[in-house]
Amino acid sequence: MLRAQIANSTLPVQAVAMAPKDNGLMAITSDEIGIWEYDPKHPAITMGAIFLPVWYESYETPTQVWQSSAGTDDSEPKYGLYPLIFGTLKATFYSMLFGLPIAMLAAIYTSEFLHPRVKAWVKPAIELMASLPSVVLGFLAAMVFAPFFEQYVPAMLACIATVPLSFLLGAYLWQLLPHTLSIQLENMGDVAPARNEKVNPFRLLLFKMGGVRLVCLFIMFGLSLLLAMALGGPIEYMLFAGDVKLWLDGQIGNGVGAWMILLLPLSGLAAAFVISRVVNPRIAAYGDTQTRGKVAVVDLLKFVLACVITCIIAFVASWLLNNIGWDPRGSYVDTYVQRNALIVGFVMGFAIIPIIYTIAEDAMSAVPTHLRSASLGAGATPWQTATRIIMPTAMSGLFSAMMIGLGRAVGETMIVLMAAGNTPVMEMNIFNGFRTLAANIAVELPEAPKDGTHFRMLFLAALTLFAMTFVVNTLAEAVRLRFRKKAIQL
Repeated sequence: MLRAQIANSTLPVQAVAMAPKDNGLMAITSDEIGIWEYDPKHPAITMGAIFLPVWYESYETPTQVWQSSAGTDDSEPKYGLYPLIFGTLKATFYSMLFGLPIAMLAAIYTSEFLHPRVKAWVKPAIELMASLPSVVLGFLAAMVFAPFFEQYVPAMLACIATVPLSFLLGAYLWQLLPHTLSIQLENMGDVAPARNEKVNPFRLLLFKMGGVRLVCLFIMFGLSLLLAMALGGPIEYMLFAGDVKLWLDGQIGNGVGAWMILLLPLSGLAAAFVISRVVNPRIAAYGDTQTRGKVAVVDLLKFVLACVITCIIAFVASWLLNNIGWDPRGSYVDTYVQRNALIVGFVMGFAIIPIIYTIAEDAMSAVPTHLRSASLGAGATPWQTATRIIMPTAMSGLFSAMMIGLGRAVGETMIVLMAAGNTPVMEMNIFNGFRTLAANIAVELPEAPKDGTHFRMLFLAALTLFAMTFVVNTLAEAVRLRFRKKAIQL
């Protein structure tokens, strides 16, 4: 409590004012002015106020809020760090969910399947993606991708399924080709035309593009995008009652579509596990007595049947959960906001892909050649060699790549600042925004009064971000050393 009095004055005080930094007081009477300096410390800041819910004035329940400023002076500053920590974890989760599988699969394909001549062009091109400034990616996310995604939400959701399924379908269709024809097609792109040989333009094109398989991958990717655009309307009609945005708001429809978004990939993983354990061994035994073409047809039918069964299981489970009364809208799916976690995950995924890809590919390429040759010589396929020999041996490098990508995602500033809406809300909704610790520091530090409560809280936010990354990196290094010790024993 501050007690002050204007010297030699008994006149009533007409006005009182506080200093901007709350470290001074001025009182005015009819003939004198009194000024006092004091140090109020930071009475509103405690560990509970920072990391636990606080019951603020006019709030119905205790809650975690970050609101350092407001439009009026009567607003109470709120410095709960939990919404910022939550936003940081949310951005990291969705960006890693998108970028990590793509980067790892690209590294495996480049290291184990891509022709060395094409690899010499592809790897530097992907590494150049790391040179793109974050502000450019954030600008593209906010001004290009966010408006585009808003117009084609069902089609973008369909891409999550159509893109990987199209690649798998292409692989099964490739198996249907006669063995001699598939070898000839592969050799057309792997062998350079002789100097005196009459050049076939088609063969020359395949040679420059890295072979038939790589060309087919691009073709299947384009077809998957076209298929997603074609399925957008029917999906919106069947699962989202004809309008996905009204459906997300809860104004129309039921929760079947929301459960399908969650259960479809889970059902796919369950079906893949059962097929690998039960069906594949039987097909392998069947293939010992049948021709390559018949086995390829059986494999294709197995893939189609698995896709159908996955959709049926996911729909039936979603229908049952919806009839029980469980509507997941309001949790991981909710009101659609243009700048949301889906956009951030997509764009930030491209920011972390080059880092993860480069380190992971180098780790797998560094595996001794004799291990690869021994596996192939023992009859293993290139895929079995990659997953059972190369990846376990290079696991310490692969894990390091994951952790470096994770650190890049945690500390990202400009992309989340421009594409996430910059609102400190705590919702797992993939269609809503958030605010991260790094973005909050970048936005508010220039306006915070030096040595004030707000200023010190931003430094505490920076310290919290450092502590998070330090703990994660320490644990990651311990795990990496364990993987490295196992690799050395090989």
